[in-house]
Amino acid sequence: MSSSNPKQPLRTTWLTRFARGFSPSRWLRASEGLQRLSEGGGGQEWILARAFCAYTVLDGAAVPPRKRRAFAEMSVARWAPFADVQSHVEWIGDKAMVWAWSRSRVLAGEDGEPLPPPRRILPESLLRGAPQEHGEALAAMADGCEGRVWRGGVMQASRWWPAAPELHEWNEFRRGAGLSPAAMVPDLQALALGERTWSAQRRVDFGDALGQYRNYLVAGAAGLAAAVFSALLVGAFALKASIWQVERDIADREKALEKIINARDAALQAQGAITQALALRPPAGQLELLSLMPRLFRGNWQLVEWKMPDAQTLEVTARMANPDPRAIVSAWEDSKRFADVTAQLGRQADTVVVKARVLRDSAGGKP
Repeated sequence: MSSSNPKQPLRTTWLTRFARGFSPSRWLRASEGLQRLSEGGGGQEWILARAFCAYTVLDGAAVPPRKRRAFAEMSVARWAPFADVQSHVEWIGDKAMVWAWSRSRVLAGEDGEPLPPPRRILPESLLRGAPQEHGEALAAMADGCEGRVWRGGVMQASRWWPAAPELHEWNEFRRGAGLSPAAMVPDLQALALGERTWSAQRRVDFGDALGQYRNYLVAGAAGLAAAVFSALLVGAFALKASIWQVERDIADREKALEKIINARDAALQAQGAITQALALRPPAGQLELLSLMPRLFRGNWQLVEWKMPDAQTLEVTARMANPDPRAIVSAWEDSKRFADVTAQLGRQADTVVVKARVLRDSAGGKP
């Protein structure tokens, strides 16, 4: 005859439901809207699709631990490409992994009205896969995919694509992370959405812990209740004596915080002025553009005419044997320095006239 207790599964189910009542319901916030992943009674927790996020890594080796939070907030405010930035920061040693997003874009509803903000937002990247000491990976996300480069257990570089990248796009990402070009794009990994972030230490499930140690917990709860009651009686008098000191400390902290906020606002205003001034610069100098021509015109060629009607428009007339306008347009656009490229044969059979809009020198792609 079996000696198992038939009430044990019922108790375990009740404890699991009890724990779930204090846990938030989990939702996936993707480009198509919100999708419920699990139920809970403690508010909402959103898993934010990688497509919404920008990513960077901060070096806090020179920052004392007690000042790293303020350091991260200031650095994110300067770096983030959003006016209404929200972020999630994970410290691994002296490195801070930062995901940032636009609050208004994330909370935008399908009917144009903003959605109620959730209790917490976690980046999707933190719940797919596991950290590596070193290496690289291409992981499938809810929307698109994410390239990852690991160094010392830190995701040193991350980039999102709406679809699996071509080889030249993957190698651009590798070069940005300080790696040499690869011969092929790695296989796309389909990673399930985990229950916990891979940056957090593994913890025992709440329901399992209650079921395993319930007798100890009951005794501990009784002792704790008695201790709390005694502490309340003793602490009531001490609380009155400490209220004055607490209020004084709060006033001092508010003054210090006001100084920090004023300094931060001044720094952000100065940064905006610098950004506007830099935007007035031409996309490229004529000497820089002229140095690109040998790579854009293949074979033997001769410059006949060079014109720039304005700082963003270039018109070049070149002489060459059997010019191929389609090949010329492709070479110019593949250089990532020109857009809206057109190439037409000139009045003479061996000349070609190329017109293009000049772009700034940038690696491109989403961070």
